[in-house]
Amino acid sequence: MRPIALILITTILTLKVNAQETNEEYLGNGTVSGKIFSNFHFSLDNANRKTAFAITRAYFGYEQQLGEYFSANIKLDIGSPDDLSEYSRLRRYAYFKNAGLTYSRNDLTVWAGLFDMLQFKVQERSWGYRYMYRSFLDEYRFGPSADLGLGVRYSFADNLESDIIVSNGEGYTSPQRDNIYKAGWGITYNPLPSITLRGYYSIFLTQVPQMTFTGFAGYRNENFRIGGDFNYQMNFQSNLNRDRYGYSFYSTFVFSEKWEIFLRYDHLYSNIVGATEIPWNLANDGSAAIGGIQFTPVSKVHVTFDYQDWYEYAANGEKEQLLFLHLEVNF
Repeated sequence: MRPIALILITTILTLKVNAQETNEEYLGNGTVSGKIFSNFHFSLDNANRKTAFAITRAYFGYEQQLGEYFSANIKLDIGSPDDLSEYSRLRRYAYFKNAGLTYSRNDLTVWAGLFDMLQFKVQERSWGYRYMYRSFLDEYRFGPSADLGLGVRYSFADNLESDIIVSNGEGYTSPQRDNIYKAGWGITYNPLPSITLRGYYSIFLTQVPQMTFTGFAGYRNENFRIGGDFNYQMNFQSNLNRDRYGYSFYSTFVFSEKWEIFLRYDHLYSNIVGATEIPWNLANDGSAAIGGIQFTPVSKVHVTFDYQDWYEYAANGEKEQLLFLHLEVNF
């Protein structure tokens, strides 16, 4: 943690000193931001009850305008890698989630460095409860949420834009270890201000390419929003004919400035390969149901009381049912 903190402080000071020497008219003091995700959970399984307080994640970021068209940002993600053991996962590690430069002028935006991927950002904003439960592609690891590379976005009209990304593909917690890259292309269309349509395709440029197809449709107004996405991934981790697919549907009703209720259902499945009658990834196939109520005492604080379950499709699969009290703090 100390070397990372030192790098962060040094980088921020360097940005501020260099920025003050040029483009003075565009410089402010920069923007510091942070998020905290915390919860208390209670298992409904009497035989194997789980209950605990937890801080699942914290983010700390800084953004600085460097000129009329250029800006830089850094964001630390302080959490636990997903590849650790159950007990090691209790520890907290700091990673760079974002660290890069952005150029934005008129309808064109270009960014380079370590940045958020766009394969599920639209779905994540539509869902709106990232601190409580990740969007489908993120939750079931169809792709990393951030990566090293280059991205371009162009707005053809007020209601139509497209984006292209080329990245390492390993994600923000892993360095580049080979000469293989991942490419993605997306298009977003708003036929009406209240309706969003999004399509996304990505490919891992390996001998057996992993390809992911995503489609999303959403509607929202001041008091109601509903959305759904369907996702199909071919050749999972470059294993021929090992496919995964699924969908997620969710809705929210806002019945006052401070209160809203929400529901969601996920379905994750894998295909059958060869002569067997059992899906190749049956141990990880299943469905999830989420429902609850959110309270917003002030604009930067969200509290939810919610129910979550996970039912594995295997005959001897696990079934989890939990009650949560979630807290998100933004600054």
